[in-house]
Amino acid sequence: MNICRLVGLTLTLSACGAMAADPVEVDPPVPQVPSLQSLRGMVPPDPSGTEGGRKVDLMTDYVLNRSAAILLGKALFWDMEVGSDGATACASCHYHAGVDHRITNQLNPGQAHTNANVASIFNKPFVASDIPGDVASYATLSGGKGGPNYTLKKNDFPTHVLSNPLERNSPIVYSTDDVIGSQGVFDANFVKPNQPRFDKCTQQPDGIFQVGGINVRRSTGRNAPSVINAAFNVRNFWDGRANNVFNGFSPFGNRDPDAAIYVTSERSTVASKVRLALNDASAASQAVGPPGSGVEMSCGGRTFADIGRRMLDQLMLKQQRISSNDSVLASVSGARRPTYRELIKNAFQPRLWNATQNVLVGGAPYTQMEANFPLFFGLAIQMYESTLISDQAPIDAYLQGDSAAMNAQQVQGMNLFLGKGKCVNCHGGAELTNAASRLLMHPRERIERMVMADNLITLYDNGFYNTGVRPTSEDLALGGSDAWGNPWSFSRQYNKLLQGGSIPDPLDVDVCTFEAPLSAAIPCDATLKPNVNFRDSVDGAFKTPTLRNIALTGPYFHNGSRATLKQVMEFYNRGGDRRGEDANNTSGFEHPSANQHNTSNLDPDMTNLNLTPDEIDALVKFMEVGLTDPRVAWERAPFDHPSLVIPQGHIGDENAVTQRPASPKVTTRQAADASLNLKPYGAEGRSTAEGPLLPFYNDL
Repeated sequence: MNICRLVGLTLTLSACGAMAADPVEVDPPVPQVPSLQSLRGMVPPDPSGTEGGRKVDLMTDYVLNRSAAILLGKALFWDMEVGSDGATACASCHYHAGVDHRITNQLNPGQAHTNANVASIFNKPFVASDIPGDVASYATLSGGKGGPNYTLKKNDFPTHVLSNPLERNSPIVYSTDDVIGSQGVFDANFVKPNQPRFDKCTQQPDGIFQVGGINVRRSTGRNAPSVINAAFNVRNFWDGRANNVFNGFSPFGNRDPDAAIYVTSERSTVASKVRLALNDASAASQAVGPPGSGVEMSCGGRTFADIGRRMLDQLMLKQQRISSNDSVLASVSGARRPTYRELIKNAFQPRLWNATQNVLVGGAPYTQMEANFPLFFGLAIQMYESTLISDQAPIDAYLQGDSAAMNAQQVQGMNLFLGKGKCVNCHGGAELTNAASRLLMHPRERIERMVMADNLITLYDNGFYNTGVRPTSEDLALGGSDAWGNPWSFSRQYNKLLQGGSIPDPLDVDVCTFEAPLSAAIPCDATLKPNVNFRDSVDGAFKTPTLRNIALTGPYFHNGSRATLKQVMEFYNRGGDRRGEDANNTSGFEHPSANQHNTSNLDPDMTNLNLTPDEIDALVKFMEVGLTDPRVAWERAPFDHPSLVIPQGHIGDENAVTQRPASPKVTTRQAADASLNLKPYGAEGRSTAEGPLLPFYNDL
């Protein structure tokens, strides 16, 4: 592998460039063994970029008071009022070590499937023609009915079972394309805000998420990744659609032609509309996605300005309790809570909210503060999430010289992680993901060229890999496109750029960092370009998640298909679950619209690892203990939080549910929620008697 790619975060771009282009006669660089780094002392960079063409940065041009902005971000993240139903917060899917641990009504039928005929079918009562040896599955692995309002059980995992766990092509005992996602809201269309506790929406019968004709909450088509350490990621969401560039309006960066913010000037209090492009702000881009999603938090068609209209004069966290020693919210934990209007004025510059006239958003009039609500929301949550850095795990102490921080078995597991297990090849750097700050520091390495599992050379997006968890036809992930026809993938945009086209994401590719060189010449010729219409391997590729706190963040993979780390390691030990041979398997995808006709998109590290049971145990112990920050496990500052009532399925089961009482506000049959109640924790976190947070498997 390229030395510049792996020697760590201390190597600068200029050093890599000099190494690649130095005219002095040198020996070919010797690939270095990937290493780990401590996260201690690392902080995500503050966003900076352009506004209307002029250079801007976070603290000079937008934020008045950092502490006030972090307070606002924490309040917005945990506030149930943000959801259209007054019962769904961002934290509803990220309440347990940054992820979702609910076990009832979490199933999705696999709605990302490229075959629309099967995308809405639970339990896959068919045999997939593109999966050799597939079997029909009419129930969950435990024999349960599955589907809406089903409660998951221990013996529902893993969701792909082979007769020989060490042989990926052995006969399939059980397999399902259902996904364990996160429940959100009922199917409804937005009418207007300004209701006492929730939006006015028109409910409609749901043909998929219903039990006996009674609607239940919809569930997402992918499992929720952790928000802890997510502020380091170059892009967020499994498919990378939360852009590195925050436009102040939507998750899509420069792609969104309607994105803008509204600003006043010293000369005029009439707001003008300007384009914003803040770099290194993917957490802000991610934050403004779910509140407008008709599955996750919103009635369909609700804009962020509508959210602002309802939220601005609400008291913050008015339904929820705050610990008197909350690490951020203690100052507002008393009887008199401020409104969000007050909090925004405390945190953000007046030019973003002091206009004397309304502005038009989508042809409708809103105040400047309402129109800029996604800007406030995204930046405040990015600043809050930038405090959620779990840098006090045993691995951090060990790497800084404390040899007693991990025991012998955990050290053995770390060495396997670095060597035979090949884990570090994708989970590198201090954040234990190749999708994070290494690519912030070395943006010219966001595209890689390497030899894939089928021995063919391809280009792909660094930090996004197809590991054969499920057939690519079930979810293209990074291989998909946005609403304007632009590919999510940097590699595919690069191909368009080479053809003379224009692309939305800024790309500056250094071919001298490619693992598979374009030329055998040493030093590298940086003027070389790949052939137009090069082969890429982005279909079915997903963002590499961090492994920090991994013991607490199950279920695992984008489809939630594994409940334990041992099940995860069994998957990797056999080289994944793709069916077929390395050159022709279910990771491949025929994608003529992208001019890709690949019979394999498989990452080259997906091979049989031949780990012994003792070695698997050591790897698991390293990940369970060595990578867990005790502050996360005990919900101590900065991971403390207010109280939260979380819908966890509905009263009843998968066969019958209790209907909500009739109400003028509910015009269709809806199931009554069953609730999970989280108590508030202050800076000191959970008590010894309560114990720490537990892994997902313990919740089943």
